Amino acid sequence: MKPATVIAGYFVVAVAFFLVGRYAAPVRDGGLSVEITGTAVEAPKLKTPRPKAPKAPVEKLRLEQVIVAPAAAAPAGDQDQGLPPGVVPSDDPSPSKGSPRAKVIVLEVSDFQCPVCRRAYEPLRKLHEEFPGEVLLVFKQNPLKMHRNALGAAVASMAAARQGKFWEYADTLFANQRALSEAELKGHARTVGLDMARFEKDFADDGLKARALAEGAAASELGARGTPAFFVNGKKQVGWASYQAVKQQVSREIQKVNGLLAKGMSLKAARLQRVKDNLPDPGPMLSTPLGREFQSP
Repeated sequence: MKPATVIAGYFVVAVAFFLVGRYAAPVRDGGLSVEITGTAVEAPKLKTPRPKAPKAPVEKLRLEQVIVAPAAAAPAGDQDQGLPPGVVPSDDPSPSKGSPRAKVIVLEVSDFQCPVCRRAYEPLRKLHEEFPGEVLLVFKQNPLKMHRNALGAAVASMAAARQGKFWEYADTLFANQRALSEAELKGHARTVGLDMARFEKDFADDGLKARALAEGAAASELGARGTPAFFVNGKKQVGWASYQAVKQQVSREIQKVNGLLAKGMSLKAARLQRVKDNLPDPGPMLSTPLGREFQSP
């Protein structure tokens, strides 16, 4: 083949490639470009759909994750605590110190296996002496389910109360919080000089067990699920701050009751009024064994 022919062939091929490049639609940045009469018109870019991330599985909250310490779960029902159906809480008077005619009734809601309850119990025993004739300190039970020996200790203390030795027995229980098994509770009863035949009979009384659970349930319904808890004429405090804090609350309540008495109210009416003022819903207190002292004349 002649050189001129070869050169002409290369020229034709070059022109062809130029025309193809001129009028073809090159890809630019993921889009298409179309040439019309020498002007490039950009076609809309095509969006590639992104795959959706799989949804994370929804984790169901368990009940124990919702409950916040130190508040304990609400007291268990009768069956969980070994009570036969139909048992009625006993009507025993609650252990107390001070005058029944006091202007201020302080409820100490406690658990014998709770270390903070022990810390509060020590100074509160003499609260009525700080306010002679004006304060009645009443011990109420709230054996928390998390403490396996608390219910037995509560029942044992009420059995001791039937022999007039609640406070001596309670002193022993708080001093021996790691020794509250049934055998040890009976040993403590011997130590404080209780009639053992009577103690064992009362210790087996389901009415006392039901009473302890009823007081704890009422306290829980009022928002006092943890121990210790205190109600000063119904004014609620959960946990132990200091003895001085309790004294200040008592002093304020005495002044409030004095004001109502000055208006002609009876003592009973004045105390009930203060409970209603201090509790948004006083029903769980006034209609249960937790607040029976407020019904006294």
